[in-house]
Amino acid sequence: MKSRKIVFTVSGILLIILLAGIIYFFTGGRSYELHLPLAENLKSISLEQNNIQTTIDDSKKIEEILDIIGGEKRTTKEESIQDAPVNAEGEIKIDFHFSETGISTLFIYKKNNRYYIEQPYNGIYQINEEEYHSIEHYVTMNTEVTLH
Repeated sequence: MKSRKIVFTVSGILLIILLAGIIYFFTGGRSYELHLPLAENLKSISLEQNNIQTTIDDSKKIEEILDIIGGEKRTTKEESIQDAPVNAEGEIKIDFHFSETGISTLFIYKKNNRYYIEQPYNGIYQINEEEYHSIEHYVTMNTEVTLH
């Protein structure tokens, strides 16, 4: 009788652990949050697409860009594991130049008829077409062609 209770208890605990593992595996387990700098910490933002580069140092425009990119608090379960997107179309590279020192980079692009923000070694976040084109508009505002 006592051994049946022990077997039943151990079986129950193992079942709970197994179910927790399955739930963790299928829900992805980890989520990522888009990290954007504060506008007041930035000197400028550089945007580049198809060898066309624009640098924006107007604080109002910097805030507008951050608002578009930040959208509603962006989270994802899809991890970015590289420096730049692979097989992307219409890629826009965005560099945040900090007032003190340093640069932070992210990419906005189209892939398989969907639009994404990819923050290297953080996450890949889905955005809508309107947000993509809003950022693309800033690239063509004040352009200077760069050679690579």
